[in-house]
Amino acid sequence: MNLSYKNILEDIKSDNKSGASVIAQKTVDCLEALTKEKSDVPANKLIAEVERVAGEILKAQVGMAQLTNLFNSIFVTIEKDTSGDSLVLSRKISGEAKRFDEFSRNAVSKVAEFGAELISQDAFVLVHSNSRTIFEIIKKAHEEGKSFQVIQSESRPICEGRAAAGELSKLGIQSIYLFDAAIGRGIERADVVLLGADSLSENSLVNKTGTKAICLLAKEAVVPCYAACESSKFIPQKLRPKKEQSRDPNEVWEDPPPETTIENYYFDSVPLDLFTGIITEEGVLTPSDAGGKISSKKVNSKLRDLLK
Repeated sequence: MNLSYKNILEDIKSDNKSGASVIAQKTVDCLEALTKEKSDVPANKLIAEVERVAGEILKAQVGMAQLTNLFNSIFVTIEKDTSGDSLVLSRKISGEAKRFDEFSRNAVSKVAEFGAELISQDAFVLVHSNSRTIFEIIKKAHEEGKSFQVIQSESRPICEGRAAAGELSKLGIQSIYLFDAAIGRGIERADVVLLGADSLSENSLVNKTGTKAICLLAKEAVVPCYAACESSKFIPQKLRPKKEQSRDPNEVWEDPPPETTIENYYFDSVPLDLFTGIITEEGVLTPSDAGGKISSKKVNSKLRDLLK
């Protein structure tokens, strides 16, 4: 039974465990379901509902560049349509969402190929959080017959490292699970560090909290540290959120002492020069080359309003 777009929307808004690629896939599914369910309403009402859904997703999943780029392409598609026919417009929106999804999937496959080359036989590979792109790299290396172990962080406060360890186990890949404060021990054993990214801008990238500390530890220990980031996650710095708001304190501690304030942040902004390289669908780029690919693309006015 297919879920309604409203059900998918609520799932997206409450999902604080999945990586950017999975959230983007769910968003494409939501848009496809929406266009099917709303193809018979007046075009202006269809557009209004797409805008409402986009606003709720962007508000719930702050800082995920794939979502920003996806909705930018959707709003450009809407802007260019002159048919005034809701069925025609529905098909155009759905088609653009599918095109974006196909591009992203193909990009991740290429990233996996380039990333797998960085995993050597009998290596210890340190990863953080639950990145689908990093999982695809590890899966590709495993399919190539390489034997290695993964050092997986717990990734508090949601502990999505548990889900990641479960996926590795299904493939028969051995993993060592470390709570976040002990990640320095993992760096000491690691041959390479592979990290995901929610967005990449001219001079920095955004990823799960703890990423910056891991990068600094890797640099001190002279361990190669790479970020995997397909170009659908590239975004100009000016479009990134200026400041992350602290999240639900109960995720960290449900009953702290009355004089204790809990601050719960999901993301780190990490300078690109802390990375050995950036794994993209074009290959492994230097940090400066990756940052240089961020172009000042035209941003639809509706998207700009939603991002304020």
